[in-house]
Amino acid sequence: MTTDIDALGKKLHTKLDAGLEQLKTMKAHLDTAPKEAEDIIKGKLDIVREALEEKKQAGEAAKAGLEALVKEKVDETKASVAEWKEKRDTKKLEKRAERAEKYAEAVVEVALYSALEAEKAILAAVAARIDAEAAK
Repeated sequence: MTTDIDALGKKLHTKLDAGLEQLKTMKAHLDTAPKEAEDIIKGKLDIVREALEEKKQAGEAAKAGLEALVKEKVDETKASVAEWKEKRDTKKLEKRAERAEKYAEAVVEVALYSALEAEKAILAAVAARIDAEAAK
């Protein structure tokens, strides 16, 4: 049991660490944006667009998987789980644990994809602001 929990923890830690690095990069882009030229901002925006496109399928798949997992979770009542525990129905409890793990992974994937979308939106906003300032 502990091995399964450790494996889940390591998998989620790896994804979250990558997400933290992504957020730090996003923050750095935002911090340096006022000092950077328009072409640098647009270059960064192009890079983020490419990264977003690369992760689009994974992000959309995670969102779709998340919807299916939420439906399964709703179908699974507390009474059912209590009954499985009481009867020591390890097969159903194991399936429930696997679904919960998949749900956690999908939520992390969606969050990371959303962070990339946020970075794109931030850089697009900065580029638009630069255009507006240049027109004055």
